[in-house]
Amino acid sequence: MDQGRNKKLGAWGEEQACRFLARKGYTVVDRNFYTTQGEIDIVATKGGDYYFVEVKTRAAGDLATDLAVTERKKYKLQKTVKRYCYERNVTTGSFILASLMVVFERATKEVDFRLAVIF
Repeated sequence: MDQGRNKKLGAWGEEQACRFLARKGYTVVDRNFYTTQGEIDIVATKGGDYYFVEVKTRAAGDLATDLAVTERKKYKLQKTVKRYCYERNVTTGSFILASLMVVFERATKEVDFRLAVIF
């Protein structure tokens, strides 16, 4: 798969993830926050808590697992969350790092979501 196609798929997955979170009662407050340390795909709130969400979009199959978020990615995400909180003056509530797998079945066009807390 080429890089342009991957970007399109990733953007589609992030949009699906935002809609899923909204249906579950989350409010998306920011998307694609970039720093030199890394990126946060989605920042959402619910019940006064902040959720920093790494979105992974995959076709159904072997690679559609929570292992798609590596230890290195988790480390970078932690550093990026600290920067986000500093720049946006976020000081209250709990801070939850999560992954959201957007898994689609090519044949049926069905989409499944798996939200998991990283830490």
